[in-house]
Amino acid sequence: MNQNYECFQLSIQAQIAHIQLSRPEKANSLNLSFWREFPQVIQQLHKSGQIRALIISAQGKVFCGGLDLSMFSNQAEFHAQNAVARESIMQSLALMQDALTCLEKVRFPVIAAVHGSCVGAGFDLIAACDFCFVTPQAKFRIEETNIGMMADIGVLQRIPHQIPFNLARYLAFTGDTLLAEDAYRLGLAVKILETPEALLEHSFSIAKNIAVKPPVAMQGIKRSLLYSRDHNVAQALDHTVMLQSAILNGQDILTMVQSRMSEASPQFENLHPIQFAETQ
Repeated sequence: MNQNYECFQLSIQAQIAHIQLSRPEKANSLNLSFWREFPQVIQQLHKSGQIRALIISAQGKVFCGGLDLSMFSNQAEFHAQNAVARESIMQSLALMQDALTCLEKVRFPVIAAVHGSCVGAGFDLIAACDFCFVTPQAKFRIEETNIGMMADIGVLQRIPHQIPFNLARYLAFTGDTLLAEDAYRLGLAVKILETPEALLEHSFSIAKNIAVKPPVAMQGIKRSLLYSRDHNVAQALDHTVMLQSAILNGQDILTMVQSRMSEASPQFENLHPIQFAETQ
């Protein structure tokens, strides 16, 4: 399956989805269409129950240059002059935050494959992914600081959980650039691949490794990790008791053990599609 949108392309093969930012001539900046279309596509993938992993990459030499500047000049919310107009800023920002937070709520892991600069809203985007691979040319920057505003779509809330808090504060206050080598050293990037081709090849290799594991266990792991991030240890352990009691599947365990012994590829049932409240 292949489908084109204004800011990105979607392809699906062997239950692995690939979203590729596709406006290299605009530094893959994110315009209004992105914020409308991206969460809709992510929700469709989530609801289908068919997807085992998602890779997000980009065309060209820049992963993402942040928000398209036309949003600042054309959207009335950015020029609000009174309380009623500013209420629309609150609603718009909440929707933009939700557009990226949906990556944390989907039932499959999300892999960021970053080549080139990843700044502003691009940094917000990859911060909501489960993990990240990079090329040596990757660069990360909280660009909002450099244009006179506070970052507001998620990077300030997520990055302190991914790199040391003091460094997160430094990047936020200065707008300085985090290079690929430092991102890897600090744990923001899991691995550095030498070329864009090697980056995608490795990303798909890891996605395939995830895709052959029981999807109900994968979504449980993701849910448990995110809950643990936002709660203390005792609360997270209690949550794990309830979650594991709901999703533990003995047949999946037997299938995994047997596949390892036989070196055959295991087969697992897809998650059920979510059809609640959908119109016919």
